[in-house]
Amino acid sequence: MPTDFQDLEAVAQRFLSLDSAERRLQIATHFFTAYRQPGNDETSSPSSSRRDSEHDQAAVLSDPRRDSGRASLSMRTEDSEYSSKGQVLSISRSNITIRTMKIVPILDEKLTACSILNSPIANSFMHLYNKDRELENDVAFKMDNEVQLYTPSEDDMITSGLGLMTGLKMKGAILFKNFRTTFSSTKFMKGYYNSREGDIYIHSSFTLRADPCEVAARFANYFTECMNPAFGRGEEVKQDDQAYLEVPNDHSAIFKQDYNFPAPFVNREGIVHRIWKRVSSKSIVVVHHPLTTHPKVENKDGDSVIRCTFQGTHIVNQLQNGNTEVEWGIHINFGGRLPKFIVNRFIIPNFDRIMSHYIVYFKNSLPLVNLTIHDGKLLGEILINQIKKARERGGREKRADLGKVGVDEFLYISVAMRELLPRHPWLRAMLHEISLNKVKIARNVTTALSDLKDEDAINLARGLSTIVLSNTEASSAVDHWIAQNTALEEFEREYPWMRLFFVELAQYNLIMSNFGLKLRVFGGALLSTVDLITDVYMTVQFFTTEGQENFGRTNAWLIGLTLFMQILFSYIQNVKKPTHFFQDTLYILIGFKPTLDAYRVGSGAEQQEHQFISPLNEMTLSKIIETVFEAIPSSIIQIYALLLAKKKGTDAIISILVSASTIAFTSGMLSYDWDTSPANRANNPLFYGYIPDKSLGRAISFLSMTSLTFAHVMLRTFTCALLAVMNANYLFYVLFAESALFFLWKIARNDFHYYANLDGILRYITSSFNRIVVKIMVDFTLMIQLRNPQELGGMPLLFSALSSLIGSYAVAYFYSTHYEGVEEK
Repeated sequence: MPTDFQDLEAVAQRFLSLDSAERRLQIATHFFTAYRQPGNDETSSPSSSRRDSEHDQAAVLSDPRRDSGRASLSMRTEDSEYSSKGQVLSISRSNITIRTMKIVPILDEKLTACSILNSPIANSFMHLYNKDRELENDVAFKMDNEVQLYTPSEDDMITSGLGLMTGLKMKGAILFKNFRTTFSSTKFMKGYYNSREGDIYIHSSFTLRADPCEVAARFANYFTECMNPAFGRGEEVKQDDQAYLEVPNDHSAIFKQDYNFPAPFVNREGIVHRIWKRVSSKSIVVVHHPLTTHPKVENKDGDSVIRCTFQGTHIVNQLQNGNTEVEWGIHINFGGRLPKFIVNRFIIPNFDRIMSHYIVYFKNSLPLVNLTIHDGKLLGEILINQIKKARERGGREKRADLGKVGVDEFLYISVAMRELLPRHPWLRAMLHEISLNKVKIARNVTTALSDLKDEDAINLARGLSTIVLSNTEASSAVDHWIAQNTALEEFEREYPWMRLFFVELAQYNLIMSNFGLKLRVFGGALLSTVDLITDVYMTVQFFTTEGQENFGRTNAWLIGLTLFMQILFSYIQNVKKPTHFFQDTLYILIGFKPTLDAYRVGSGAEQQEHQFISPLNEMTLSKIIETVFEAIPSSIIQIYALLLAKKKGTDAIISILVSASTIAFTSGMLSYDWDTSPANRANNPLFYGYIPDKSLGRAISFLSMTSLTFAHVMLRTFTCALLAVMNANYLFYVLFAESALFFLWKIARNDFHYYANLDGILRYITSSFNRIVVKIMVDFTLMIQLRNPQELGGMPLLFSALSSLIGSYAVAYFYSTHYEGVEEK
């Protein structure tokens, strides 16, 4: 046997030329232990490998995944069948290796909250889960420790599977369109359906925090031997239905896959040859190759069943810090063309669930110590899905109890939650109360984390439900909730992932609440809609009142200008998605765009790839456009008309008050949302955070900002109207002078250009437009958020406030003098 072990081909040929199977195993074991060293890749030096051979062999034999009765290395004896061999399978481990764990029963029955972990259904789940783990550990051990030999036909299958993945990744090779994804942690799932030939292509990629061998083993067994109803097919399946048709060797198996179609469509079946192979020290490939026949599968005649072809490829790549990247490609044909609604409603969602299954399985398998701050989001989504699935089992009257059942299921299917619950038994009561999603009076909780009881946890949960109602974003609500409860601050310090976990629950409650999102949506949006209605009403009144037709025309132009600006902004936001643009345009024209914006923000909608800015920024700009181009100038016009009218109508006064209230609420809410955003406070704590964390302090702050803005709007609009009554030119001169001073201020500070990275004249036009809009917004609302130096700035805001206050007294004095002069004539 060569002493340097550099010519692996020579070693393999020497090995295959031996006559005795026992002699082969002996030399192969020597070769394996001399060459392989855990923690290094194939580039490890032979000398260091030989020095550590005894230690390495002991490590292999003591591997917990290894069967006690299995030899440390297995090889086939039919030499002539094999044209290629698997590499010596030492995976190059990263510094952190995340391994899934078997579930250990909870023996402490004194804790009432832990009783669910010892319930019959939880024990059944534990049995099935551990059975799956044993099967997968056996496959993972082979992937990590045993040399495999491959026939030419098997190599062709591997090559074909890799070719499929290469084609799916080639730009323009297949025309992809996006499909819906279930969990936000997935990077993407794209697909293409050839309606003429019936071919379906799907490509996905996502990252898991797990051992790559265990990930690959899961892919190799998901369609066949995994029995767990929570992680497998949704229900327990008998072993007879999952048995392999044939197991040619340790790295491959042949099975039949059944596909049940809704009536009147005929069911399908497929014969699949599953094979795995390590292609490098950090990559394992699992291929599902379609077969046309098999001796154990009856070739049925007629239309009783249709044979389909299924080809799938999983490429498992080890990353750093315990992460594993998965690329998943599928090409399936169910025997010809299918109606598109069958593909969209049944087939695509099924693959969506399979992809989600992989992510959920490994997330739920993480032990508590391995959870990171980012794991909380997906754990929250998993809990919400468990609650949803549980509630689907009964009618509306059972929703509350079934929601608690969903919470209990989550607590026993997650390895981390099984560890956490005995440490903090009150968590079950808290999650039960949060799942009810009811607004109730909650008492303050001052108990320390170590002393929390179920009653305290219930009060904390009720506090979250109440706080959600006063925040546009769930993250702001949870930030508020944690800040005012010492026990929760301690809990977050101990488990940093819990914040994102509760953000998902708060987001779900905000959407599903009979009160929550509806209050948030219709609270602010209703004022905007009513304001638009009153403005339209006053426009009609102006047109029907003799001598006031010009006011009606001006109001109509303002409303049209506002709609045009919102449509233009919607086009910029959705230029890459025309369907979204037309949808938004419809909502704009019927006056429901504020409602749509509030719903998107309240429901936690994330910025999509085609969008220019986030939903929160979109809502902010939409409201600013509405305020600057319609609410403020319309208020001035209506006050101007009211001052000149001989008969003061109540409807005009109501319209003016509604407009001022809308402007005040909009300004106060925008400043409130921006300041209470946890992301803003984390990124710029020196600017954000003036609103207190306590509920009373937040309520007082919001009411104060709204009241101040209402008073300022009334003061400023009346001042402008009085100037216009005296002489319209006076109003133009004052507004022009204020704007010119502000422009000169920004130019002198070299801060005139706005954020948009544009060139030429377009840069000046965009900057001028944005600066004048911000200036008008501050002059009439004193919106505190715009004190940002990148917007108006602190000094210009102070100058605006003082000039408005002093100017109002001056204008009132001159107006009273002017008005008396008119009366004398």
